[in-house]
Amino acid sequence: MFQTTTDTELAGNPIDEVIGSTIRYAALTTAAKLGIFTALEQGGPKTLDELAAAIGASTDGTRAVADVAAVLGWLTLEDGRYRNGPLAERWLGKGAEFDFTPALLWAYELTNVLWELPQAVRDGKPAQSLWERWADNPEAGRDFAAYMKVKSRLTVDAIVDAVPLPDGARRLLDLGGSHGLHSLAMCRRHPGLSATILDLPEALADTGTAIEQAGLADRITLQRGSFLSGDLGSGYDVVFLFEIVHNHTDAENRDLIGRAAKALRPGGRIVVLEDVRGERPEPHNAAFSLAMYACSGDRTYSLPEISGWLTDAGLKTVERIALPSSVSLVVGGK
Repeated sequence: MFQTTTDTELAGNPIDEVIGSTIRYAALTTAAKLGIFTALEQGGPKTLDELAAAIGASTDGTRAVADVAAVLGWLTLEDGRYRNGPLAERWLGKGAEFDFTPALLWAYELTNVLWELPQAVRDGKPAQSLWERWADNPEAGRDFAAYMKVKSRLTVDAIVDAVPLPDGARRLLDLGGSHGLHSLAMCRRHPGLSATILDLPEALADTGTAIEQAGLADRITLQRGSFLSGDLGSGYDVVFLFEIVHNHTDAENRDLIGRAAKALRPGGRIVVLEDVRGERPEPHNAAFSLAMYACSGDRTYSLPEISGWLTDAGLKTVERIALPSSVSLVVGGK
């Protein structure tokens, strides 16, 4: 598909896949950004002219994008009308069990970040971090937060099942807990547990409503602020650092885990959820680490690095727990 040549000597060359992937990426992210999938879900099948009018775009441009989406199976074109295909119905829109539209919207913004990757590699870091970008473009930040929430819905049950709580645990500190899905699930699973979620105000914008709707406002509290400095409190049985350390430097992570360890009671545990770097490059981890570098100048970390932070903070035991997805739990016991 999207081959650069039909020459039998060159067919299937790896450059075809690079170019084809770029075209697929551009078509799907543009379709989401223009609202093509939403227009077809809400208004039903449309002719080219009707679809272009619905999204406020040119007919030729709409056709170019929609035809690639149709070739890929995200749309169908029958009797002169476009409609959402099986893939769109499964993964996009309000009717989907897991609406990954925010993922495509975030991927659109990621294009701008990756466009600057060569210069970031030369300079040692990107000109702007994601957080600095989002100050000028808060919509992209909201898309990212929505993507993280729906992505977490796919894995939260497996994670909660695997978290080893200390006996009699009553207090959880969820650093960077944002959408609150993990704290909500933990409190549902463990009736004697209460949680505090510490994150930036913008990350917690909708979390309070979700907690109230779950009927857990008496057991889950929100603390607005940064976990990158200051006292984290004391007497906690467990501290979560879920998908945090890849956004920060070695020094920042060492300091954060040191302060998290001080917040634990004796016998308490720090639980790190991460895509752990292996001894050899692995496709998903390598790609994810590159994206982190482009976004913030950071990277994924190996088990020896994460274990070192935990043991240097005074934790006595370290255990890695593999999960069904690409991430693992790394648990340090005080």
